[in-house]
Amino acid sequence: MSQKRENTALFIDGENISCKKVNAIMDAVKQQGVLFSGRVYGIQKDKRTRRWSDKAREYGIADIRLCGGPEKNKVDKKIQKDMKREITQHKNVDIVCLVTSDKDYVVTICELRSCGKRVVVIGEDRAPDQLRNACSVFIEI
Repeated sequence: MSQKRENTALFIDGENISCKKVNAIMDAVKQQGVLFSGRVYGIQKDKRTRRWSDKAREYGIADIRLCGGPEKNKVDKKIQKDMKREITQHKNVDIVCLVTSDKDYVVTICELRSCGKRVVVIGEDRAPDQLRNACSVFIEI
């Protein structure tokens, strides 16, 4: 009897996690299930997050660049909106992987879990307890 391979949607907060950690991130995602969709987010003119563009191409994930200048939580709000949209439009997504160490996602994570989704957060040791406790699983990279 074969085991079901769960579809995983990946959302990377490029402002919050360095692209230098992409190998560890993708290894952790592979452990969760089959990558159904993947996106990395950043501000178009931000040189620090632009480095993610090459990594996105290399790994076959979408590079989402937001226009305009930096605003507080601009990228976070876009990711949260897209996570909700993904599980609404694609009922076959079983797992949501969020790559961040930012507690601003706690409410959205709780909403996704209440919809029956497994939410895996991949983050760094600086991630606050609120974030670690909100998700189904926290993987430290």
